[in-house]
Amino acid sequence: MGDIAILPLALTVMLGPQILVSMLLITRKDVVKSSLVYTFSITITLLATIFLYNFLSNSIDLHRTTVGNRPVLKYLLICLFIILIVKNIINRKKITEPPKWMQGIKTASLSKIFFIGFCLIAFMPTDIIVAFTVGSLVDSAEKSILLEIMPFLSTVLFICLLPLVVYFSLGKNGDSYIEKANNWLNTHGYVINIVVFLFFIYLLL
Repeated sequence: MGDIAILPLALTVMLGPQILVSMLLITRKDVVKSSLVYTFSITITLLATIFLYNFLSNSIDLHRTTVGNRPVLKYLLICLFIILIVKNIINRKKITEPPKWMQGIKTASLSKIFFIGFCLIAFMPTDIIVAFTVGSLVDSAEKSILLEIMPFLSTVLFICLLPLVVYFSLGKNGDSYIEKANNWLNTHGYVINIVVFLFFIYLLL
């Protein structure tokens, strides 16, 4: 699976609470430091999970496992994406509100911000499936895993740091633009997810 194929999944990684945390961090006094800690946490956790799933996939030889000459991995991923599509359709009218654990983000310590970033990537069902997909599809036999997933990671980091970029680019007006973006994602984010999942199912087929 090429770089272009896994690139759209970067959007799915950051939609939802992940980008909301990035937006909330610009309300802190230590905007740059807290944003960089959060971004570092997202990066390290993504790398760890992708390498883990790649190792597990290779260990059990999932790439070559077939049932009736049909690759198990391909149809397992298709089933997972169909589940995510159904979940997004069911939850499409739900507005993303900051959960209780996110209410103290403005005054949280840097270690807590790091821990939040870790949990959002390591334990969110959508991100687990994305990390599993990327880790399973990269071909470590041809070249370095890190090099192969670099476009995916770069896109995730760009999205993660986008609120900070907007904050410095637009100054005081940045807050209003970020708030509008958050409101749009609350009502339309599921559409992006569904399009990405359908696109990936098409590539797998």
